[in-house]
Amino acid sequence: MAGKPKPGARKAPGKATAGLLKDIERALLTMNFYPVAVKEEAKDEAIRRLRDAYAKNGETVRQHILFMIHENIAQVSELKQMQTYDSFRARVPKAGPGAIRMGVYKSIYNYTASTEGLVELVRLVGELSGDDAAKLLTHLFSHFCYSDNETHRMLRNAAIEALGESDSPYALRALLEYAKLTDNDKLFGRLVIALAAWGDKVDELQISDDEKQKLKEELQTLMTKEEKPTQYG
Repeated sequence: MAGKPKPGARKAPGKATAGLLKDIERALLTMNFYPVAVKEEAKDEAIRRLRDAYAKNGETVRQHILFMIHENIAQVSELKQMQTYDSFRARVPKAGPGAIRMGVYKSIYNYTASTEGLVELVRLVGELSGDDAAKLLTHLFSHFCYSDNETHRMLRNAAIEALGESDSPYALRALLEYAKLTDNDKLFGRLVIALAAWGDKVDELQISDDEKQKLKEELQTLMTKEEKPTQYG
């Protein structure tokens, strides 16, 4: 007779949920194959499936989607080194020549391991609702700020844009903090544009009227700041 599960033990996902998690992984794999093995319509359909799965399901599915997106975006670290036959052979010395060549091909054609694919993934997170997605964006923003290279700057800017599209009060508060603390004029300009997208959304937040008023006042202060640049680079 099977014993009772221990308190706090996590249940394995049911068959329906397990099938949905597999579909999420397939959707991300479809994105990886764009534009060589799949067309734009298939890539856009994969993104739609991810958005729908996030919107229509519970915590297990939502967390899995965010986890998988994070794992894909983390591949930005692979861009430090050009992937070649010799680099793959050094990484997997026991692999045969065919497997090594396949590894190189995959690195070349993986859409979500390229700057444009990574940007699209970051923007996708901005379309997902709730504080969880907003927290992933601030996590990514922090890492992209840490390294000063062009790819990370573009991804940082995409994260700022996505925080502006978010529906989470956490995203708004984070943008306000970044704008108050940065002394980088170009970054400040990006943040102001993202904050401008929040102008009509504050009243929709599920927070107290006093908190809404406070956020509106902070927004107004930053939007009228004299040092605000008129353009960003």
